[in-house]
Amino acid sequence: MTKPSQRYVTSTGRVIYSFPVRSFPTLVNNIYVIDSGEELILVDCGSGMPQANDDLAAGFVAVGETFGRAMSLADITTILITHGHIDHFGGLNFVRRFTGAPIGVHILDRRVLSNHEERVVFAYRRLGDFLESAGVAAEQRESLMSVYLFGKTYYQSTPVQFLLEEGLPAVGDIGVYHVPGHCPGQVCLQVDDILLTADQVLSRITPHQAPESITHHMGLGHYLDSLDKIAALPGCRLGLGGHEDPMDDIPARIEAIRQAHDNRLGKVMDICRAPKSITEISRDLFGRVDSYHVLLALEEAGAHVEYLHQRGELVAANLEEIERTNHPVVRYRRA
Repeated sequence: MTKPSQRYVTSTGRVIYSFPVRSFPTLVNNIYVIDSGEELILVDCGSGMPQANDDLAAGFVAVGETFGRAMSLADITTILITHGHIDHFGGLNFVRRFTGAPIGVHILDRRVLSNHEERVVFAYRRLGDFLESAGVAAEQRESLMSVYLFGKTYYQSTPVQFLLEEGLPAVGDIGVYHVPGHCPGQVCLQVDDILLTADQVLSRITPHQAPESITHHMGLGHYLDSLDKIAALPGCRLGLGGHEDPMDDIPARIEAIRQAHDNRLGKVMDICRAPKSITEISRDLFGRVDSYHVLLALEEAGAHVEYLHQRGELVAANLEEIERTNHPVVRYRRA
């Protein structure tokens, strides 16, 4: 997996414990517990898959054994969910077996937790429309839609007790910053001089992007604006992400992520010297990939195409076909 349990001390003496859980076979999440002495705040809880739940319970045991701070899920006083992706909130049903601690999430992700079944249906429909317009063949669309549903149907809606709002402390004066783009309601949480960056800023990969046409308040434009917000925050000496390793220079990491997106945008512009569908653009960008990575590649390509199209850098090359066809495949070319 990744590093075992870790301990970080903020400028005021608060302690943040971290340990990994394997949410899916190829995906490890970082779980955080903020310890103020009087409160124990759980930040995210893994996917809810059996391995993730086992790792979550074992993580509390490991913290006690490693650092001498005995704790369990039953001791949690507040639960904060950084954003509405299943690997960060899916474990809530499991956590609820041990604690009735209030759950907080940003309002734009509230229904993902509290009315999950409805949200899945709406997102499923919009994803289907996107894949059709991207030029994905019907048989492959059906396969990709099944892949999308994997891991999303076992979670049962769980009520949210309070909302995380920018400008208002979450609990115990923890700062909240709303950073839409990767997810509509994603927040970063500032605990004194340490910033929990969730999936907004990660140490190695560039967080996944999907078009706003699938879900409002996502999209590359929102994400880049949110990067600017976090880069401007003063007094953050350490960044702790939802995955991967700690970051001791958040602005430098943000600049590297920005550069990666600039490079990808440039590649899309080069690819679109001739008219291309999003499916063709995705293949040119990422080559041949398998399983869930096909869907991720299509969404990533779609987010960059959408960004350029919104700004007039790309235009539809088959406008007459789009006008007279019920479900057209859009082909993009440089303006």
